[in-house]
Amino acid sequence: MSPVKTNGSTVNLTLTIDEEKCFPWNLSELQATSVTATRLKVPSQARSEFEKACNTSNKNKFEEAEQHARSAIDKFQDYSAAWVMLGLILEQQHKAQEARDACSRAAAIDATYMPAYLCEAEFLVRNQQWEEVLNVADQALGLKSERDTYALYYRAMAYFHLNNLVEAKKSGLQAVEMDANHYEPSFHLLLAQIFGREGDSVNAAAQLQQLLAHHIGRPQEDAAKRLLAKLETQHPAK
Repeated sequence: MSPVKTNGSTVNLTLTIDEEKCFPWNLSELQATSVTATRLKVPSQARSEFEKACNTSNKNKFEEAEQHARSAIDKFQDYSAAWVMLGLILEQQHKAQEARDACSRAAAIDATYMPAYLCEAEFLVRNQQWEEVLNVADQALGLKSERDTYALYYRAMAYFHLNNLVEAKKSGLQAVEMDANHYEPSFHLLLAQIFGREGDSVNAAAQLQQLLAHHIGRPQEDAAKRLLAKLETQHPAK
C-alpha cells in the first residue's frame, strides 16, 4: 500500500493494518479502503509502545502489556487501536468494566473504527447480554464497511440466543459468504447450531463438515464433532 501525505509527513497505511494483527479478529485480511486522519497522526513512539503491548500480551505477560498499552495512550490520547488493545488486555486480567470502557473510548475517538465495536461486542457475548450485543453489532453494520463479516457474526449470534432464527440464519449466511477465504471457519459452527435448532440436520451437518475441513483448533473441532455425532444419531444415514 502506498505512503500517504498528512500534515507534511509521510505515513504508510500498512501500519494501521499491521496493528490489527494483534487483535483476535482477522481484520488485517479484510483491508479497509480508507483510514481516518487521526489514525495517520499516531507518532512512532506510540506505535512502538503498541507493538510492545502486543508482543508481551502474546506471551501472556498481561501486567507488562497493560503498561505498554497505557504508555502508547499517554503518547497519543486519541490512539484508537491502543485503547482496543488495552481493553483486550484488561479483559485477560478479568477487569471487565475497565475493558469495556476502554473499547467504548476507542469508538468515541473514532466512530468508524470497526475493532472498537467488535471489542465491545465480544465482552457482551461473554456476559450473554444479547440485546446489547445486537445493538453494538447494528452500530458496526451502520458503518457500511467492507469488513462487516464479524459484525454480521455477532448479529447472528445475538439473534440466535434471542430465538429469532430467521434473522440469525440471514446474518450467519451473509457472514460465511463474505468470508470467502475461510479466515473464520468457526462461523460455520454457529450456522450449524442455527440449522440444528430449525430441525434442518442436513444443512447443519454440511456446515460442520465445512468447519472440520479447515482445522481451526482442538476445542471447536471437538465441539463440532460432538454436534455432528449427535445429528447422525438423531438422523442416521439411510
